[in-house]
Amino acid sequence: MNARRFLTAAIALALLACGGAPRLAPATERIAAVVNKEAILASDVDEQTKDAAERMNVDPADTSTYNKLRGDVLGQLIEKQVLLTEATRQGITVTDTEVTQAVDREIQGLKQRIGSESDYQAALAREKTTEAELRKRYTPGVKEQLIISRLVGKEVQSKTTVTDAEVKTYFEAHRDSLGKKPEELRMAHILVAFEPDTAQVRRAHARADSLYDLIVRKKVPFESVAQRFSDDPSSRVGGDLGTFGHGDMVAEFEEVAFKLKPMEISKPVRTRFGFHIIQVLEHLAKTDSTEERVHARHVMVQAKPTPGDEERARLRALALRDSILTKGADFAAVARKFSADTATKDSGGVLGAVPVPALPQNLREPLSGLAVGEVSVPFKRDAGYHLFKVLGRTPETDYKYDDIKDDLRQVVLNKKLEESYRRWYDRVRKSVNVEVKN
Repeated sequence: MNARRFLTAAIALALLACGGAPRLAPATERIAAVVNKEAILASDVDEQTKDAAERMNVDPADTSTYNKLRGDVLGQLIEKQVLLTEATRQGITVTDTEVTQAVDREIQGLKQRIGSESDYQAALAREKTTEAELRKRYTPGVKEQLIISRLVGKEVQSKTTVTDAEVKTYFEAHRDSLGKKPEELRMAHILVAFEPDTAQVRRAHARADSLYDLIVRKKVPFESVAQRFSDDPSSRVGGDLGTFGHGDMVAEFEEVAFKLKPMEISKPVRTRFGFHIIQVLEHLAKTDSTEERVHARHVMVQAKPTPGDEERARLRALALRDSILTKGADFAAVARKFSADTATKDSGGVLGAVPVPALPQNLREPLSGLAVGEVSVPFKRDAGYHLFKVLGRTPETDYKYDDIKDDLRQVVLNKKLEESYRRWYDRVRKSVNVEVKN
């Protein structure tokens, strides 16, 4: 669990993210609890308990388990209201723009979980609602989450650090339960990409230019264009790629994405996957604990390879393999000259150390079966044919401290965050009047 996920877990808002602000209690409404002067209605507790029971497969007929769940829900609603009370006391606020952007992310996440745009629209119809109504429903709860996250970040996260000594102590204490470091292969590869013919590339470029014009000049929403026309699977969520750092995308894509300002739209950018129109939604600067990242979406126009293009790539890969095996060509030199993977070609195709369990399942057995120095047959993947060479291998072994210290640092940090949060929250609660009615 990373620090951001800790905040969400610590404040326990996942039971009903869009629950909204407390409602005024009608004279006939039962009150479950009061936090200062804010009432938590029994009907809200019941509704959220029902939702939680459905998600957790708790049978309401199991009264013991169901009543315990209701108690947990009430406790979490009290905790939320205590935190909001403290945030108000400290004058912590968020802007309308921040709330709107967060609601946008919630909606995109919902679409991604549902699947296609058509499935999303069908789900709205079944619920007899619209996206505008959904946004209205989400807004109060999302605003509360942002305020609480800001409060907890200020009071807990910013004041919690981990020393090297603490990480080393944790490693020594838990060495026997850390498992084994899996076998690793040091590998290099040559990618022979599927290269569409010139006419297809021109058509794809022209189509990308027309979509760019649709977005920039005719002001058609980026999300709509992505959903209707993008060839990438991300089209179902409006082209949203989430956040990514340096090295996560192909070099040509990253070079443009990291230079764009928030909401700026690029002209079509060519990569081996096709032409991309990129819009950066958020640029996250490097901090002491995180690397620079961007949140972006794109529209991709693919110059689709034909079976003839794929066959040419296969024959080209076989020819390169033959030049290495029978003519003595150096694998690294061939990679530098011919590989289509711009991220690795300059290093001679070196991929680094790859844990065997991390290999694609259909490649795990054939690649782990190669001897050191052996070159594989061509393997077909999405972008083209790959030749792999095993440069070395490290057998399964116990983890050394340096192998796992960064992961353990996060484990120790999460533990300290949870402990620090609970101590801080207990102090805050003592300053707030909480009266539980039932």
